[in-house]
Amino acid sequence: MDAHPAVTASEARTLLARAERLSRSAHDATRWPYITFIVALGVATSMGTFAMALATGDAFGLAYVGTLAVTFALLLFFVISIQGRAAFARSRRWTAYIAAWFASYAIALAVVIWAHGSVLLAGVASGVVLLVSLVCAAREARS
Repeated sequence: MDAHPAVTASEARTLLARAERLSRSAHDATRWPYITFIVALGVATSMGTFAMALATGDAFGLAYVGTLAVTFALLLFFVISIQGRAAFARSRRWTAYIAAWFASYAIALAVVIWAHGSVLLAGVASGVVLLVSLVCAAREARS
């Protein structure tokens, strides 16, 4: 049998503190791709919907295609950056973040469709998308 040396109370506290620091560091490193993704998604979609609300013709098409391209690029980068972890299986909280972003984005798209050209409504709707994503990212950063 292997004999293990006795650990004193102060050594045990030191080991527990070190384990806590390592655990927190690993947890923080895991969260950053999620935080970055939700902020980037909010910025890209809020700016894209604002551009779509104000543009017509070819400019509208460019804003639309650009928003889609950036969104798909963000999704691709996100999935690649979190290799080994389930991309959207973070938690119920993560599902709530995406649902909140989607609801605000749907409202912003409704503004683009029904109040096209209104700078005030486009600004408010795009601002709501950005605000929702920043609140979600802040909540994730604090958890």
